[in-house]
Order: sequence, then structure tokens, then C-alpha cells
Amino acid sequence: MTSHETVQYRMVFCDIDGTLVDSTHHISQRTRQQIQELYHDGIPFILVSARMPSGIFPLQQELAIKAPIVCYSGALILDEEGTPMKTVGIDRETVMRIHSFIQKGWSHVCSSFYSCNDWITDNIRNKWILQEQYITASKPIERRIPDLIPQNGHIHKLLCMGDAEMIAGLNSALKEEFSGLSVYRSKDTYLEIMDGAVSKSSAVKHLCKIYGIPIEATVSFGDNDNDVDMLLATGTSFAMGNAPEAVKRLAKNVTSDNDHEGVALGLKQLNFIKNRI
Repeated sequence: MTSHETVQYRMVFCDIDGTLVDSTHHISQRTRQQIQELYHDGIPFILVSARMPSGIFPLQQELAIKAPIVCYSGALILDEEGTPMKTVGIDRETVMRIHSFIQKGWSHVCSSFYSCNDWITDNIRNKWILQEQYITASKPIERRIPDLIPQNGHIHKLLCMGDAEMIAGLNSALKEEFSGLSVYRSKDTYLEIMDGAVSKSSAVKHLCKIYGIPIEATVSFGDNDNDVDMLLATGTSFAMGNAPEAVKRLAKNVTSDNDHEGVALGLKQLNFIKNRI
């Protein structure tokens, strides 16, 4: 456990699923109150997620705070008004190659595509799509992939969902077949695919530069492998109690799990500079 007595923190970066929200996908009253207190003290609380904007903004509204949001694990950063501050995508040709590769060898995997605030799939009734729709409260669009992307356009994320064994195999196959991509499992049954320049830590650094806040004065919370680079980048960090042991070992601190208000308990341990708004 790191000592926080002499450090005053100025910004918080927080993952959503498995971290901010509990296993029923809700934010506890205590956690919400803790975050609102920080907000009123002028501490930016940044939601960082692989979700699309429509899966993040409602949570921010529920928290009654204003701040930029980090979508698609850093592929898209939006300001308080929803205007892009940074966007990094996969080009049309590469997307088509990936889509063809998955269809040929992994036809039982459900793949869908995200561009800005659009979530596109060729079957909105697929059980995996329905599950993700329930979790994030986002609504998919049914459309053919070739019709989605303009000739010079790009997409922010591909999401592949399927049985754990199949996803593990696809994960290895994609990394072997394609270079220049960020490919990781956000959980056993989900595979996220983005441009290789995308990471949560790059989003952290980008926002620190904009706010003029040294990265040493930031804190992060996360629960999975895709959070590790963020947990390592910030001044201090908390792995959730529900995180894998490997993630807990890499974080500077371990807090309670997401069903027992781990974020609120972690925030309570820290000193923050008060800059009331």
C-alpha cells in the first residue's frame, strides 16, 4: 500500500464496467456522493471506458458532473459538450480485411463496429448484441459493414463477442495475422480491436497536458488487463478487489471490489487539492 499523506491529487481517471458500476451495472449512492464532492472541489473525474459515448454520458449525468469522457479506451475523447478532442481510428481497408478474416475462420463470433456514436451490426437480434445493449443501454444500428464506412473514413472499435474458448483463439489469430492493432480481451467473452496507437494511458497523458496537471498528481481505478497501462501511468492507482491477481500486483494499491464500493473507499484514502468551482 502506498502512502498518500504528502501527495495532493488533482485529477481522477476511472474505468466503468467492473470498477465504477457494480455487478448489476449501477453506481452506489455513497460512490456518487464521493464523486460529487470531488467535482465541487474542482477535481476533474474522468470516465474512461471501452464503451461508446451513449454508454458513458448517461452515467456522467447520473453523477451530476461535467468533464471530458474517454471512449473506446482512448480512441475517442470528447469534451463536456460532446465535441471530439482526439480521435484515432482504423482505416476502411484494414477494417474490411479484419471483417473478412473473422467471417472466414470465426463465423460463430459476433462482430460489431463502432464509429463516433454509432454502433453497427448486421444482426441486431443476435444474443450477444442484445446482452451488450442491456449492459450499456446503447442502441445498435443494423447495416452492412461495407455500407458503413466512407471511402476515406475510419472506425473507432471492433467488438467481437463469443464463447471464451473461441474468443481466446481469435485473439491469438488476429495478433498473428495483423500488425499495428491494439487487440485485447476486456473479459473472457469480449475481444476489443482498435488502432495500435490507442491506449487508456495515452488518453490520460493527453488530458493531463490539456489541463496542465502533472501526471504525478493523478489517480486511476481499474479492474482488468486493459486498465493496466493506465494504472501504471498515473501518480497512484487502485486495482479493484474483483481484478485478476496479475492486475492487483501491478497497481500501486488494491481497494474493495465493485460490489462493495471500492472506488469510494479508495478516494477516501487520498488528499486532493481543493479548488472549488
